[in-house]
Amino acid sequence: MAIRTHIPQETQHTYSYTHHAPSFQGATSKPTILLLHGFPSTSYDWRHQIPYLASLGYGIIAPDLLGYGSTSKPTNVAAYKTKSMAAEIISILDAEGVGKVHAVGHDTGCTLLSRLADYFPERLLSCVFLDVPYMSPGGKFDLDLVNKVTREILGFEKFGYVGFFAAEGSGDLLDRFADSFFTLFYPHDPTLWISHLGPTGAIEKWLVSDHRAQLASYITEEEFKTHQKLLVGSHDSALNWYRALVSNINLEDEKAAKIAPSLSMPVLLLCPRKSGLEMPGIEEGMRAVASNLVVKRVSTAGHWIQLEAREEVNRILGEFFGGVGN
Repeated sequence: MAIRTHIPQETQHTYSYTHHAPSFQGATSKPTILLLHGFPSTSYDWRHQIPYLASLGYGIIAPDLLGYGSTSKPTNVAAYKTKSMAAEIISILDAEGVGKVHAVGHDTGCTLLSRLADYFPERLLSCVFLDVPYMSPGGKFDLDLVNKVTREILGFEKFGYVGFFAAEGSGDLLDRFADSFFTLFYPHDPTLWISHLGPTGAIEKWLVSDHRAQLASYITEEEFKTHQKLLVGSHDSALNWYRALVSNINLEDEKAAKIAPSLSMPVLLLCPRKSGLEMPGIEEGMRAVASNLVVKRVSTAGHWIQLEAREEVNRILGEFFGGVGN
């Protein structure tokens, strides 16, 4: 296992990533698995999956995505277009001599995975979406409308925090109240998000009051300290993913590409158990775009299934990749 860096020629951004070569079985080797983290994370969030998948013989490439960790942190939101970031990920694969990969995304990493599947389908053996489904291209993101719909369907706003994340100065506030923010994002009780994350203005009130929730039991003190070391001081650059979303900077690229929302490769949707936090229709929406779809659920209800339900996630990933083959 090694930490490597790569600089795509087109952008000159420096990417840092964990690399593990696949094991050879005779003259052939198992494929490589690409792991795409979300927010507020780095490749460190795959700490339970990397050794397990490597023990099965798979290669691993787990980058710190743009704005995170040891990777470049451009301040220009235009750098966070999903088309260019997808091309940068492909450049990493090319630099390692890797052709096709199994690709896994979590949270905002699923948005990047969606565009990888759209722009570079020939490079993907399969796609795995953890907790967040495929994001169809070419649609304008309207945060007010999204919050209105979730109020009508769920009875509460689910994405009010997105407006705060996209606002100027939000990263500084997350850095100032980093411990409070961490306990809100990794709580023992996931339903805390209904009152303190989803409603517009709720996260700001939580932070400035420096509230602390009971921390999830799957986070050790060492992991908490490591996460804060990696993220504090870098929240603002990572939030550019949300600023790109709210400002719809990908709309022109996606419309020009005339992308059909269709996944030709095998797809796994892996979610928590059903709860009041989930928008209905997630499975049906995936079946509409993926003809070869497997849907699995773990026994836990939280968002961070690769941490909380690590053994279940690992087993399901191993079975899925084994069934797909090379």
